[in-house]
Amino acid sequence: MRFFLYADNLNLTQLKKRAPEHQFLFHAYIPDHTIKFGRWSNQWRCGIATIAPSQGERVWGAVFNLTDEDVKELDKFENDLPEEAFRHIEVNVFHEDGQKEFVTTHVATAIGKFKPKEHYLDWIEAGVKHWKLPDECLEMWKLLRHP
Repeated sequence: MRFFLYADNLNLTQLKKRAPEHQFLFHAYIPDHTIKFGRWSNQWRCGIATIAPSQGERVWGAVFNLTDEDVKELDKFENDLPEEAFRHIEVNVFHEDGQKEFVTTHVATAIGKFKPKEHYLDWIEAGVKHWKLPDECLEMWKLLRHP
């Protein structure tokens, strides 16, 4: 399954643990969306990222080929969140060259507004750097440190 990953799932340590069979395919973004922190994580002790519609913005990540087992493990969120916290949706993503593709991703059902913490954002930025996502992506995460 082609799956768009963003935020903490881009961190290679986490990705290897949750989706050991992953295969990187390409960088991509979801247009007209932004990052929100709508769920609390006991593991991170802060708000965790999800995507939400937002005209004119975009969320960068990467598309991976994941096995069914990888997706099941990703969905467990290390038992930190209830099963219904995230759901899969089908979205159009765009490659860096503008080519469009229909893939799966996950979004959280927001239950409030929470703040991320530095250690969580550091973890995400390490993933962004590892996959060599565009500077625009790294800048977006840096701006989220001081909204």
